[in-house]
Amino acid sequence: MVAGLLVGRRLPAARWLSAGVGAGLVYSAVSNTCGMAAALSKLPYNRAAHSAADLDATLDALQR
Repeated sequence: MVAGLLVGRRLPAARWLSAGVGAGLVYSAVSNTCGMAAALSKLPYNRAAHSAADLDATLDALQR
């Protein structure tokens, strides 16, 4: 947002972009939701495999 405000000194329309991003951040904080996380969680590489192991097996694999 700060970068957008600095660019806004040169291009005043850029301030609207900063205002939109700031409003989105405020909405996320107030509603305790994150639209970006919801969108990213729907991508195929962010889903568990069909034969997903249990939590203990996953933690063991990560600690190796």
